[in-house]
Amino acid sequence: MKHATIIACWIAVVFTGTFLRFDQLSKRPFHADEATGARLTAARIESGDYRFDPLHYHGPTLSRLTMSFCRLRGETRWQEMTKTTPRLLTASAGVLLLLVPLLWRRRFGDGPMLLAAAVLATSPLLVYYSRMFIHESLLVLFGMLALVSLTRAPRWGIPGLLVGLMFATKESFAISMIAWTGAAVMVALENRRQLDRAWWLSAWREYRVPIATLLLTAALVAGFFYTDGFRQPQGTIDAVRTFFVYETVAGHDKPLGYYFNLLSLPGKSGGVWWFGTPVAALALLGFATNFRRPVVRFIGYSAAGHFVIYSLIAYKTPWLACLPWAHVCLLAGFSVAGVSTHRLWLKISISLLAGACLVTQFTQARRAAGRFASDARNPLAYVPTRPDIETLAPWLEQLRQCAPGNSLEPVAVIGSDYWPLPWYLRSFGKIGYWPLPPDHLASMPLVFAMPETAEAVANQLAPSHTPLPRGLRAEVPVTLFVRNDIWNQWMKTGK
Repeated sequence: MKHATIIACWIAVVFTGTFLRFDQLSKRPFHADEATGARLTAARIESGDYRFDPLHYHGPTLSRLTMSFCRLRGETRWQEMTKTTPRLLTASAGVLLLLVPLLWRRRFGDGPMLLAAAVLATSPLLVYYSRMFIHESLLVLFGMLALVSLTRAPRWGIPGLLVGLMFATKESFAISMIAWTGAAVMVALENRRQLDRAWWLSAWREYRVPIATLLLTAALVAGFFYTDGFRQPQGTIDAVRTFFVYETVAGHDKPLGYYFNLLSLPGKSGGVWWFGTPVAALALLGFATNFRRPVVRFIGYSAAGHFVIYSLIAYKTPWLACLPWAHVCLLAGFSVAGVSTHRLWLKISISLLAGACLVTQFTQARRAAGRFASDARNPLAYVPTRPDIETLAPWLEQLRQCAPGNSLEPVAVIGSDYWPLPWYLRSFGKIGYWPLPPDHLASMPLVFAMPETAEAVANQLAPSHTPLPRGLRAEVPVTLFVRNDIWNQWMKTGK
């Protein structure tokens, strides 16, 4: 009966996490970063070629793995891609993350690891970004698996495989390497009295081969992805160059306490309270009550190290906190370790706190992924796409019936920073992008102008086009200019 109950609890956790990550997965509009990732993936499928760009884009595993999902679903062209297919990969990675604590259940018990899995399953931050086609979900999965493998007896180069996958996913893996190394040094210093010269010699003899295997395996795995199966040797150089030449986008600088305020302090927005305070409290409790365990200290120091480094970097986005916050969720599970030996009032207090944590997290996750999925009032919805853009493609299809020859091409997009607009215009075969309006713009049936070019485009097209305001991203409008002959015909239809 006990085993059946434990199995049922694990099934319930996985089912809950799966539901939160897959329910209405395609409903939210594509984010700008999702659209650019989809375009890169489609380009790889269509050309059969890949060259890593160290200036602007992250590692190749996201597009490489997504290619398999696209081919299985018959989406082999940019025009055929749907929102669901690329998100299936990241949502699946989010579900697999829930199974990571299972690897430690024999070592630390079902209670702590089951709670850790439940906290991971319902975390609004992890749920929200598992539903988005960006690199973070893969990085968190590989990172947490690497964390577990690095704290176990190293075997068969598995830690190297996982570290290599982290490297091939995103260059920010280096921050994890620094945080983990710092945590290991702190644990070693705390145990320095027990680590005599004989211990170090024994450890060197035991671990020198596994460490060398880890480094070699990590290099080979990362090299395989960056060189597109060793077909593009330049990829190995560019993988290193990206740490020195990568260009971040302006406008993402945040204060030092950004992540603390986002994840730990309660805040009300859109009539909803957003907070991760119970998780932070459980993590602190788990760290304090299990401080004698080196692994728990290692996780705690690692989480703190991640957040310190990310906080010191001016460039901040919510999804960068996903891997550090997964450490915190894992640490929260240890709050119930040894709970049977506690006094009754403490048992009740911990149980109530854990229950409140899961209930409030589930509620926030549903709101973040549902009603507020693409709402700027959601603190996790970073620069969200305006929901009304979903109506653009169907409306343009209706407008096409009023155009000469039933064609709205060629289409012009004037300005910069226009993503995810290309995703919603991917059905057009002839479309051009200009930073400034060209001289022949008046002949274009459709012209989209970004805010910085809207006035210049309006002056040029005043005699020939009708301006229509549209939404693109939060606080970023786009103006659509429809040629007058098409617009007048549309008005006659009375639609």
